[in-house]
Amino acid sequence: MVISLSNNNNKYFLKPQLSQDSQPKNALTKNQKLGIRLSTAAGILGSLAILAKTSKTPYSLKISKMVSTPFKDSFLGKIDYDVKNVLVVGGGSCLGGLIGGLLFDKNKNNRQAKLREGLVQYTNIALPIATVHYMSKLGEFCANKMSKGGNFLNAVAPIVGLGVGIVAGNRISNKLNQLIFHKKDNRPVELTDMSAHLDDICMTSQYIVKDNILTKSASRFIPLALMVAGCEIGKKQEKTN
Repeated sequence: MVISLSNNNNKYFLKPQLSQDSQPKNALTKNQKLGIRLSTAAGILGSLAILAKTSKTPYSLKISKMVSTPFKDSFLGKIDYDVKNVLVVGGGSCLGGLIGGLLFDKNKNNRQAKLREGLVQYTNIALPIATVHYMSKLGEFCANKMSKGGNFLNAVAPIVGLGVGIVAGNRISNKLNQLIFHKKDNRPVELTDMSAHLDDICMTSQYIVKDNILTKSASRFIPLALMVAGCEIGKKQEKTN
């Protein structure tokens, strides 16, 4: 699908699908895509295992122990997806997807494209969640200091942070790719990028409505949503003009 909000936003958002001539010549097979998915999943599971073992109350990684523990008492049931934890899980996804792509996509010409996509995807994960966090802190400060309008600013601040982070993340990652890889992609914000923002949306909602059971329940799916970022990295191929 194609999303076009306005002419002014064309450089940020999806553009019409490229013609057949500009698509990658060698599409990945189902087995190659499956390998990339499994590698991405392994990266996420590895990052979750690291978080479980380094938490204040370390969790056992023995299969028998994990199976016998009720979900609500397990690490996955209790983990708070704050900025640090999301960055670790997102990093595991991106690294797993990149490794899977390099292993299963035999075309060496696609390697740099995967590296560039990795930078984009991780920036899409890291920058918005950081802007949501710090804009929320600013909103809380305003709410405590202002007698009028403070609560409104407190509610709006994380939403503004999310929007700023998404657009800024896209622009910054494009600039970094140009500096590092000397490749001017002008890559727009794509629909698949939105999966990386489930964590941001959950965090934004929790800042607006404290201790919300709905957003806390939705946050359990953050590792699954972050699977998309790693898979996009692994599947990325160099386009031909």
